[in-house]
Amino acid sequence: MKRKLMIPEGTRDYLQEDTYIQRQVITELLDEFLQWGYHEIKTPMIEKWDIVRKKHKDETNFFTLVDKTGDLLVLRPEITAPMARVVATHFRELDNYPLRLAYAGEIFSQGSLKSGERRQQAQVGIELIGSDSIISDCEVLIMALDSMKKRGVKDYSLGISHMDITVGLLKELVENEDLQEKIEELMINKDLVALDKILPDKAKKMLLTLVSINGSIEFLKKIKDFSSSLKYVEAIERLETIYGILKELGYSQDIFFDFSILGDFDYYTGLLFEGFGPGVGTPIISGGRYDNLIHEYHSGKPAVGFAINVDLYVKTMDRKITLPDIAEEIVDVDFVSRFKKAELSRAAGNIAVIDLEDK
Repeated sequence: MKRKLMIPEGTRDYLQEDTYIQRQVITELLDEFLQWGYHEIKTPMIEKWDIVRKKHKDETNFFTLVDKTGDLLVLRPEITAPMARVVATHFRELDNYPLRLAYAGEIFSQGSLKSGERRQQAQVGIELIGSDSIISDCEVLIMALDSMKKRGVKDYSLGISHMDITVGLLKELVENEDLQEKIEELMINKDLVALDKILPDKAKKMLLTLVSINGSIEFLKKIKDFSSSLKYVEAIERLETIYGILKELGYSQDIFFDFSILGDFDYYTGLLFEGFGPGVGTPIISGGRYDNLIHEYHSGKPAVGFAINVDLYVKTMDRKITLPDIAEEIVDVDFVSRFKKAELSRAAGNIAVIDLEDK
């Protein structure tokens, strides 16, 4: 019996057209980011365990391996933490901030295969390092919106949240840290039934409102008085200012506020957002602010960025990308002339192949 040539569950082969489409999309996005001043860098697909282990809410999703020296390594589950490591090492003496970086690469996770998640995913994204201003939040949000608008994603939208609103209110209303952690996990999973059972009475109405409802600026006004704590008030005011700027620039119809967005990583500190396209329940864009992450490696630098899931992005595009046609087949009798004519054709920008028959 012949051995079945199966690939690992949760992975896929990309054939000619799929590979060409993916590469075209990544190139277009990186070119777009470059126009904003973001230059591409690359990080290894394997990182030391310590670089990522404290940044992810579920370490059981990691692919781990041990090298010959005994170091525990991990296939990177995301690229933001490696980018923070790069900033803390290669740019530690840089004086000219902010620093704008872009990337494209693969990430790996043993996520739930039942939900259709891929173990290997292509990502492209940006990181804005060294600014905690409202204008830096707006820059990244606009880039995320434009990446959908200008590249053919139809009926897109961007949900906006803030850690100091949902998580801040949770910590204010629930004192027990173990209970906080359990509630936050249920919020991330949007398990409203379990939340209703576990939430203390004094916290139930406000927290369920935050995670079960989303909406426009009116929704933001509705929750404005849920807390008078300084961090909560400042977060509301920051989002109001961001909304006002985006509205003036013509983006208000594309955004909504959704405080069930909490992120899968422990390093988020403020703004959070997710981009959605038609027919896909999973975010095609995820991003946020992580002002304390780089400080774990070196001197603190505020930062904000986002990543695009390339496969989901391609799935939501309303435009056709096809393999280019072969313009010419060189069939001369003389072998050498075949190669020479093909070279001239390619120099003119054509795709040219030569006849491989020994006629």
